[in-house]
Amino acid sequence: MNENLFSKVDHYLSNLFKLEDDILINTEKSIREQGMPEHSVSANQGQFLHLMARLCNARRIVEVGTLGGYSTIWLARALGEDGKLTSIEVDPDYARVARKNIEAAGLTDKVEIITGDALNVLQNLEGENPQIDLFFMDADKPNYVNYFRWALRHSRKGSVILADNVIREGKVLDENSTDEKVKGVREYLEMVSNCSKVTSSVLQQVGLKEYDGLAISVVGDGQ
Repeated sequence: MNENLFSKVDHYLSNLFKLEDDILINTEKSIREQGMPEHSVSANQGQFLHLMARLCNARRIVEVGTLGGYSTIWLARALGEDGKLTSIEVDPDYARVARKNIEAAGLTDKVEIITGDALNVLQNLEGENPQIDLFFMDADKPNYVNYFRWALRHSRKGSVILADNVIREGKVLDENSTDEKVKGVREYLEMVSNCSKVTSSVLQQVGLKEYDGLAISVVGDGQ
């Protein structure tokens, strides 16, 4: 793979469409300065998430895996005045950075960042019985199946469920892999491929984040 070419094209498209403003640039900068993993989506991927939220007219979004809030900002900017995004982050230091970035973006009225184990937080949200328009998971891969099941229970016809990093530079092909992340995404893809309640596809992606993919599921009449 020509990773240099992929990066150049990524930069070209980002610059062409003027995807990053000072808020997003400073969010990325804060992640680097705090020594956090640079695992945020790229600008082009962020724009794609934004478009998906717009296309499904999202008013209620749940995100698992906040990191520094970069993808959170992209998604929250797609919400209308009465929209709400709940983002879940297990690391309190990451959540602290993300909250500052969300505040700088002027989105504190739309975004709530909850710190804790995602499955526990999602269980606590059951009391609200939320109807989710878009669910984005970008966290621990072994729990992708569990996150999906929760999202499906709280979806309506037309809701979108997104799972990031499901190709893993082609490692997903290895059925004998002992890597828990690979095993997790393989289990996830096998599950959604057989789930009659959703129509799913996987978008392979190359660019600054090298070679990976995003699984997209739209809830249908079977829900």
